[in-house]
Amino acid sequence: MLETLVVLHVTIKYKLKTIYMKLKINLYYVCCLTLVLIFCCSCKFAKNKEKHAYMLKITDDSISFTLDKDTRSSIMTMFTYSENNNEYLTFQNPNKNQILFYNLKSGVLDFKIEPEIDGANGVAFILGYYIHNLDSIFLTTRSFEEISMINKDAILVDKFEYGKTVDGIELQRFYSTTAIYTPITIQNNNIYIVPGCNRFGEKNPVAASIDLKNKEVNHLPFEYPKFPGADNKNKRAGIEEHMSRCFDGEKFIYSFYFDENIYITDVNHKKINKIIAKSKYIDKVKYIDDYGRTSIEQGCEIPNYGNLIYDKYRNVYYRIAYPETTLEKGIKGYELREYGRKNFSIIILDKKFNVIGETLFPDYTYNSRLIFVREDGVYISNSHYLNPNFNDDTLGFNRFSLNEV
Repeated sequence: MLETLVVLHVTIKYKLKTIYMKLKINLYYVCCLTLVLIFCCSCKFAKNKEKHAYMLKITDDSISFTLDKDTRSSIMTMFTYSENNNEYLTFQNPNKNQILFYNLKSGVLDFKIEPEIDGANGVAFILGYYIHNLDSIFLTTRSFEEISMINKDAILVDKFEYGKTVDGIELQRFYSTTAIYTPITIQNNNIYIVPGCNRFGEKNPVAASIDLKNKEVNHLPFEYPKFPGADNKNKRAGIEEHMSRCFDGEKFIYSFYFDENIYITDVNHKKINKIIAKSKYIDKVKYIDDYGRTSIEQGCEIPNYGNLIYDKYRNVYYRIAYPETTLEKGIKGYELREYGRKNFSIIILDKKFNVIGETLFPDYTYNSRLIFVREDGVYISNSHYLNPNFNDDTLGFNRFSLNEV
């Protein structure tokens, strides 16, 4: 009997010890799992906490410039320029060979630069410009594959031809290259330009560089993307040339209007990253017919993307997007296109090109083609020809601030 009790005691003790060990092990795993879950939730919370959303919010500030009778408000080329503590809004008179310099503090026209078309200082009819300084103003033309450099007195200083590269590749004029959102960039003693698309060429570079000293022209290794429907071999180019480029001091960023992606390259265009920068208001881009069967009005209704702007003060990028819309009867597409279509949104991208917000603007109110950035905010033109307050003798802008939502 005693032996039986001893065996029973040992057995019970062993089983209790086993149960205890199992409970201890399970408790250990439960504690570990709990800690892991707490850590993951904390990380997720911290990540969500760091992820901010932004919008462009209108302020009470505005600025306007009085235009003379020979200057239209449908401007194609516009840049800010600063020198000697003076800040100017400069833009090309669409009707004349003139670059107008308006003082941004006073809103008054300070002076004009008027390049000659013909003669010893002739530069042809200009279709854009880039002001490096007032003694080095670069002008492009729709007439030749040529860039002229003049000074503030409109004296011709030099010319740079870019029709052919050193390795024999023929480059085309790009009719939009000098517009406001495909500006010339000067970096490392080179002029970086956007030549036109050339479907006929073996190489079809988006960018080229011109050496300021020896004037050598080199194409850069980034070619125009191919788009569905852009297969008309009878045309040198089509929707490929609908694009924009900005430079942030280190990288070139390209926005093709019929592509939800943007393309980021180094200065030499050897490293190319494609990143989605999609609007929440566009499900899918629609294409203009490459054979000319899309009317201008229809082109103003389809969803696609627009220009790209770098904001150096806030280290963000703004990409224009045009949601699908319907035009009312009597609206002329040509005029509407000049003033930035019916409506648009602005996608906000951070320094790593993550979408951190998007702001939709009201119909027929702002001109999406006339935007500039200052230290105090983003200025968007309210001179839309269908805005009830429109005045063709005035070029007006509202200031917007970048706010966290």
